[in-house]
Amino acid sequence: MAQVILVGKDWQARALLRAQLIEEGVEVEAYMTTAEALEGMGDLLPELLVADLTESEDPSGEIEELGKWTRQIPVWIVAGRNLIAGEALRGRGFEMILYRPIDVGELVEQIKRRIEGT
Repeated sequence: MAQVILVGKDWQARALLRAQLIEEGVEVEAYMTTAEALEGMGDLLPELLVADLTESEDPSGEIEELGKWTRQIPVWIVAGRNLIAGEALRGRGFEMILYRPIDVGELVEQIKRRIEGT
């Protein structure tokens, strides 16, 4: 079973996306911060990491940390259009950068297509 890691402070958005992915048969771990997610990953690398930085207290720090992982795992970033660190997202190797608002159903379909291709 494919594993996806979700990161984001917006617990409602995280819980909704997690529930829909589980319904689709995807194994999902969800964390509030990038540091928690990377620690929780341990030695097992997921098929995809999706990080919502819209409510991050340190988006630049999280971008820096996530950028270090892009050679090992695909990383998708969800950002607000007004993300101060928007320029910092470019050139980091992120597989996809998505901007809110996002249709959760469409995001679930994109994630499914991505992990089925791995």
